[in-house]
Amino acid sequence: MKYSIPYLGYIVALGIVPFLYTFVYFGLNLSQSLSSLSTLPISEVFWNTVIYAGLTAIISALAGLILAVAVDILPRGKLIVSLLIMLPYTLPFTSAALVWSISLYANYGWFSYLFHLNFDPLNIPSLAIYGVTMVSIWSTIPLTFLITLTALRSIPSYVKENALLDNLSLSEYYGKIAVPMVGKAFWLAFLLAFLSALGNFDIPYALTEGGPGFATTTLPLLVYYEIIDLGNFSGGALVAALLSVMASIPAILILLISRSKRSGFISLSLRIPDRVFKPLMYVILGISLFFLVFPVYWMGLVAFRHSSLDFRSPPVIIPAGLTTKYFISTLDQSIPYIMSSVVVAVLASLLTIFVSFPSGYEISRGKGRWILPVSIYLYSLPSASYIIPLFIFFSSTNLMNTWWALIISTPIFTATYAVWLFHNNYLSFPRAYDDVAEVFQIRRKLLRVVMPLSRTSVFSVFLLSFILNWHLLFYPLILTQTPYNWSFPPEGAETVTVFALAQIYYRAINWALVASAALVAALPVMVVTIITLSRILKGDRGGGLKFI
Repeated sequence: MKYSIPYLGYIVALGIVPFLYTFVYFGLNLSQSLSSLSTLPISEVFWNTVIYAGLTAIISALAGLILAVAVDILPRGKLIVSLLIMLPYTLPFTSAALVWSISLYANYGWFSYLFHLNFDPLNIPSLAIYGVTMVSIWSTIPLTFLITLTALRSIPSYVKENALLDNLSLSEYYGKIAVPMVGKAFWLAFLLAFLSALGNFDIPYALTEGGPGFATTTLPLLVYYEIIDLGNFSGGALVAALLSVMASIPAILILLISRSKRSGFISLSLRIPDRVFKPLMYVILGISLFFLVFPVYWMGLVAFRHSSLDFRSPPVIIPAGLTTKYFISTLDQSIPYIMSSVVVAVLASLLTIFVSFPSGYEISRGKGRWILPVSIYLYSLPSASYIIPLFIFFSSTNLMNTWWALIISTPIFTATYAVWLFHNNYLSFPRAYDDVAEVFQIRRKLLRVVMPLSRTSVFSVFLLSFILNWHLLFYPLILTQTPYNWSFPPEGAETVTVFALAQIYYRAINWALVASAALVAALPVMVVTIITLSRILKGDRGGGLKFI
C-alpha cells in the first residue's frame, strides 16, 4: 500500500479527524449546544432539508433517466444535445441562483411571466422552499442525466439489435431490457443527487439567505448561521453532526449499490408503438431543453443589454439595446477574485491528482480495498461535516483568509471522488502492463508506464477537480474575509463565487449587474466544463470516465 500513503495521510488529517472532532466538540458542550438551539425552529429546518433534498433527488433522477433515453433514441446529434442538457452543470450554484433570482422576479422575470405569476415565489413563505428546490432540480438534472446516459451507452450494441430483430418496440426494449440494465446507475444518480442537495448551501443562501424567516433555511445554512452570525461553535457542531448522520444513510446505500450484482430496477411493461413513442420522447426532450437552456440564454442576454430593458412586461427576450459596459465593469472589479479562484482551483486540483492517482490505481489492483468505501463515505458527507474543526485550526495557525486554507481543505471532496473514478477506470486497465514493468524491472512504474498510457483520463479528472473547486462557495465564504490584495506573500482569498454572491443586492435595481456577475463567475469554468463533458461523453479510455 505504499502508493496510498500520501492519500491516506491526507484524508485522515483533513477528513476523518475533522469529521470525528465535530462529534467530540458538541459532545463536550452538549448542554450549551442544546440550549443554543432551543430558540430555533429546528423541526421546520429539518423538514425544509428533507423536502429540498428529497424532491431534488426524485425529480432530477427521473428526469435524467427520461432524457437519457430520449438522447439514446436520437439518430444523430447526440453529443450536441447532450452538451445542451449539461449547460446548467457548467454554472456554479451561485451563478445559477443569480440567474433564477431575476427569472422569478414578479411580473418581469421570464419564468414569472410565462406562468402568469404576479408575485415572486421566493418571497412567499409557503412557496419559497419549492422555488428554491426548483432551482436545485434545474442544476442537478445534468448530473443524473450524465450518469444514466453513460450507463446506457455502455450496453453492447448487439443487445439492442437483437431486441429489435425479435420485433420488440423501442418502448419495450427500454422498459424490459435497457432501463433494468442501468438500474444501478439510476439509483446511484438518485443517491448522489440527494447527497448533493442535502449538503448544498449555495442555492438556498444565494437565493433567499434562508428566508423569509426560516422558510428556506436548511441544515447547512443553520451551521453557517450558528458559526458566523452567532459565533456558537457548539451549536453549529451539533447541527453539522445531525447533517452527517442524515448523509450516512445514503452514503452506506451507495456502498451497497456499488458492490451489488443486481440491477436494482424492475422490468417495465411498456407497449407504445414506435410512431407514438419517438415523437413523445422528442416532445419531452424539446420542452426539457427549453427549461434547461433558456435560463443560460437569459443570463447572457441580460448581461449584455441596457438595464432600461429589465423591468418590462412582457419581458424582452430578443437581443436589443446591446452594450458591454456592465460586463466590462463587473469583470474589472472581479479580477482579484478570479485570481484567487484560478490559483486555488489549479493547485487544489494538482494536489488531488498527486494523492488520488496512485491510490486509485493501487486499489484497482486489489491492495487496500477498504480505502475505497472509506473514500466514498467521506465524499458523501456534506462540507459542513468538516468546517468547524478546520475553521478552528486555520484560525489558530494564521491561515485564515489565505489561499493555503482553501488549497489544503477543498481536495477532501475532489480527491475522494477522484480515487473512486480512478479505481473504476483502472479496473479495465490491462494487467499486461504491470507484467511488462516487472519483467523489465522498470522503476517508477506509475510515472513511466501507467500515467503516459492514461494521461487523458488523468487530465479529465484534473478538469473535473478544477470545476468542483471553482464552484465552491461554503468554504470560501467561511474561511476568507477579503479579496486578494496583489501583495506577496498573498493576503486575501475571496473567490469569484463570493464576488458574484455580493451582486444579488442589485436584483431590484439593475439586472445587468446581477447577470454580469453570474456570467463572470461562470464563463471560465463553462469552457472547461464543456471540454471535460465532451471527453466524458466519448466513453472510452482515450478520454472517457466510468462512474460505476
